Amino acid sequence: MSDHLLLCDFAIGAEVEMALTRPGVRPPEATPYSCPDRASFDDALLDFLGQNGHPHLIGVAISSRGWERKGVLQLPHEGMSIVRDDIRALLGVQRVNLVNNFVARALAIPRLKPNEVEKICGDDAMDEQVIAVLGPHHGLGLAALAPDGAGSWTAIPCEGGHSDLPVTTDREWQVRNMMAKHHGHVARESAISLEGLVQVWQALSELEGDEVVRKAPEEIVALASIGDPRAQEAVRLSMGWLAAMASDVGLILGARGGIYLTGDLMDLIGDLFDADAFCERYTDKGRLSRYVAEIPVFKTLANQLEIIGLATLFD
Repeated sequence: MSDHLLLCDFAIGAEVEMALTRPGVRPPEATPYSCPDRASFDDALLDFLGQNGHPHLIGVAISSRGWERKGVLQLPHEGMSIVRDDIRALLGVQRVNLVNNFVARALAIPRLKPNEVEKICGDDAMDEQVIAVLGPHHGLGLAALAPDGAGSWTAIPCEGGHSDLPVTTDREWQVRNMMAKHHGHVARESAISLEGLVQVWQALSELEGDEVVRKAPEEIVALASIGDPRAQEAVRLSMGWLAAMASDVGLILGARGGIYLTGDLMDLIGDLFDADAFCERYTDKGRLSRYVAEIPVFKTLANQLEIIGLATLFD
């Protein structure tokens, strides 16, 4: 019986995606399970393995929002935790990796095929240089990959999405201050995420003296697509802040291996994404504008990046 790896990623809410693969083999499309609590997760693991013939496992990798600490991966919004020793006992396998979901996404980047990325701007990526991965998703993820000099990568977990939101125009200052009035600290993810787009929309509504009606991100993007000025401004502001953060990350990390944008907000905006406006803001870095302009920015097109990345932990 072949040795297999079990890969699990906790998506937003109670959904878990599971896949089986072998070392060195890219995993197939994952199977979703609903797991609202720890008991249902254990049941799902056993059911999935049973459905696949009870393969012999040599390793398990589980990713989620949150951080592993002393063998425990705490899922902040789901209200449960994954304990490494519990998984070992349940599945009879010694090696169990617990990983932040955005670190898993970052690990997938070197394994993507040419048709799974789309270049936005910049020159060619340099070999053996730092790669940065930036994700406007339900939050704003950030991780990096550093070459280890032996053909592999070391993942660097970051929490840059919670850094302060900078402003460069009067309009950005107005929006930022309006958000601060209601939420206190204004982090970058307060404007560059699905929920961030909503907060920017609400701030614009209040600035114009209109009733603040909460709209879903999908509603805002739909309005923008039919020419609604406020919705278009909300998208434009959010993407401008994303471009500014991408260039900041490029400078801070020296990410000459490229910056990769990934996440549901990018997918939702789709054709509304203004590449020219993004590149103009991205390269606006004074005397280091040329340095930043040489760093390529890509958008990822592949699905289930976490599952792809988790498999690399066993190569």
